[in-house]
Amino acid sequence: MTIFFLIPYCKVIKIKKLGDSSTSFSDLCYNLSMKKLLLSIILISLVGIVTPVFASEIEDDYLDIASNYCVMGDYNKAMEYLDKILSINPNNKQVQDLKKGLTHVISKDKKSFVEAVNPQVKQAQEYKRIGDEQMELSALTSATQGENGYLAYYYLGNFYRLKHDYQKAIDSYNSAVSLRPDFAQAFLASAIVLYDIGKFDSVINPIDKYLSLNPNDDLAYAVKSRAEFSLGMLDESKSDNDKAIELNDCPEYRFDKAKILYKEGNYTESKKLFTELLSDIQTSKIYEYMGLCDIAKQDYMSALMNIDKAIILSDDDEYLENKYNEIKEILENNNEKDVQE
Repeated sequence: MTIFFLIPYCKVIKIKKLGDSSTSFSDLCYNLSMKKLLLSIILISLVGIVTPVFASEIEDDYLDIASNYCVMGDYNKAMEYLDKILSINPNNKQVQDLKKGLTHVISKDKKSFVEAVNPQVKQAQEYKRIGDEQMELSALTSATQGENGYLAYYYLGNFYRLKHDYQKAIDSYNSAVSLRPDFAQAFLASAIVLYDIGKFDSVINPIDKYLSLNPNDDLAYAVKSRAEFSLGMLDESKSDNDKAIELNDCPEYRFDKAKILYKEGNYTESKKLFTELLSDIQTSKIYEYMGLCDIAKQDYMSALMNIDKAIILSDDDEYLENKYNEIKEILENNNEKDVQE
């Protein structure tokens, strides 16, 4: 069964049941990550270049403002400030290139910008398109030795991630930041893979490095919160989840908040939030949590109904079947006691 689910920036994608092992966290984040990647390439490749000697302090200020708007996703505002720079200095080549790159992102013309930064990566993507994995790998490996090799290592990490060779994926992302320490996207990609393979304690370091470069990224706070939740660090998880929601109040993050409330023992507020999310999320997992909240509150009839709904939406989940039978037995025992009294 599939649903439509909102991910950061209110982007709607079609996914399998939340919590389904075949739908990894990295897959849910992939499209958003690619957009962040392009912005990272543009910003670190162009903004980081030393500005010409004739650049004024006002130009520098405008460039900083444009960069901040890029990070926030307000590309039209960024364009306004780039135009202001060019009105002062029409010969500012760096700003001309930055504007061209940002135009590619806005128009979703991803290939042309990637090709300009590292043509061999573009060639590798063509091999990927026709399904020639051997030539794709060969092209990416070769591209790591050329100009802007950090970008090739990033795509090489994505290649290995899709092949479920997670250690090689992480090694590739690490190589990317070795070549370009301010290439934030590789830190985020590494953290997401580490989360997916259950190395939750290893997630914190790369995600903190990413946040030091992009302090207002809701997705990063969500990744960090999930890792902390899995480590039992509930206070930290709640704090980072609050930051993610403050930056982007979407159903995915509120689902995480409801889980934290359940883990804290706040079953009433947890179930209330899960119930509010039903208009956006119809999955086995949400009904399972609602049923667990009911069990904790000893509302066994409601628990039975919610676990039953979870079973209907699940794929023969033995745990849910056992939980259903446990609740049913409790209700039967309670009925027997009532009859005896």
